[in-house]
Amino acid sequence: MNKPSREEIEQAVKLAEALREKGKDQYKLGYVLLYLLERNKILEDLRKKAEYYVRFGMGEQELSNLRVALEKIHDMDVGDADDSSFFARE
Repeated sequence: MNKPSREEIEQAVKLAEALREKGKDQYKLGYVLLYLLERNKILEDLRKKAEYYVRFGMGEQELSNLRVALEKIHDMDVGDADDSSFFARE
């Protein structure tokens, strides 16, 4: 499957937003697309931080950035669970 162009993505996002605003998202396609777009942004940030960490060393700040990015994606997955902590709090 080929990556969609920026224009195709923008068009799909506009359509998804319009479906949601007009209350015509019966099958939740707009909702799912917007959710996956947000999730993809968080995963892309995580990928970049992990790549930087692996390439350039094991500094405390880089490790902290990686942990924060992992926590964001974890929080998105667990929702309202009682103990949604990915890392033990110090």
